[in-house]
Amino acid sequence: MNWKTTFQVAATYVGAVMGAGFASGQEIQQFFARFGRWGLAGIVVSAVLFSLLGWGMLDLQERWKISSYPEFFNRLLGSRLGQWADWFVSILLFLGMLAMIAGSGAIFYEYFGFSKWLGIVLTVAVIMLALWFRGEGVLWINSILIPLKFIFCLGIATAAVLLATSGDGEGIVVLSNPIVNHWALSAILYVSFNLTLAMVVFASLGREIQRPGARLGAVFGGVALGIFAFVIGMALLRFPDILGLEIPMVAVAGKLGDWPAFFYVVVLWLTMITAAIGNGFSLVSRVVNSGKISYGNATFLILLLLIPLAGVRFSQIVQFVYPMFGYLGLVFLPTILYFWLKV
Repeated sequence: MNWKTTFQVAATYVGAVMGAGFASGQEIQQFFARFGRWGLAGIVVSAVLFSLLGWGMLDLQERWKISSYPEFFNRLLGSRLGQWADWFVSILLFLGMLAMIAGSGAIFYEYFGFSKWLGIVLTVAVIMLALWFRGEGVLWINSILIPLKFIFCLGIATAAVLLATSGDGEGIVVLSNPIVNHWALSAILYVSFNLTLAMVVFASLGREIQRPGARLGAVFGGVALGIFAFVIGMALLRFPDILGLEIPMVAVAGKLGDWPAFFYVVVLWLTMITAAIGNGFSLVSRVVNSGKISYGNATFLILLLLIPLAGVRFSQIVQFVYPMFGYLGLVFLPTILYFWLKV
């Protein structure tokens, strides 16, 4: 057993899923908390699916000696459908990076009082630095930042649930979403969307995670995601006055005082960076595999293209685009189970 690999895979799994939408509370609000206590049951279902499918996904990638996500898609779906999945995921990765970079700009403007473009440019610079070291850089930055943000965010959410005074109002009404109208379906769509991102990140890392202990790391990562999501869900349900806010978990942290809210914002920014790095490495690797551009040039061009588009609001992507991609990604869940259990 290689415990270093187990830890790195678990951290990378959490990093692939725990983006700005997750840590901000926006995803948990849209996919779970709006269903009330049934939403907490949905979180438990999602944690089980994350652990089970994560193990199966890594087992298949090791069995097939996968080194890129287009190769993985071709093995799962065949060359024709695999090509469509390739395009689908490339768009998804680009939108994910866009949401994270735009969210960083919003944090610098709304909470620190700086220009949003300072936040955007600084975030892009950190992403470029991490991508410079390729796969090893992705693993190491996840190993350092993921535990930090996980422990801090979990601690703030737990302290708020146990110590802060509960909200009195009904809060801002969270509009119903016709795309997702049942807690169980919402849990499955949440796993479908996020597993697609995790699958892409792991496949892009290739041989670097095809080591003993990797599959156990996926299980630990799934359990960690479930614990964190459950605590955030409890916090959102405890404070109905913050439901519907753009970044509800900052408001939850604010129940404990100004400094907890400030530090939560800092950690949220780190969350955006790690999610963007995972998406960026996978997207750059895909572009490089086309054989038409070098790794460095692909990294530079993708980030350069993202900067002027970074005015988008990530909450709108969470509410509408994420569930749509969740529906499209449903094809992966039964396919992974079929090949994994196939003798």
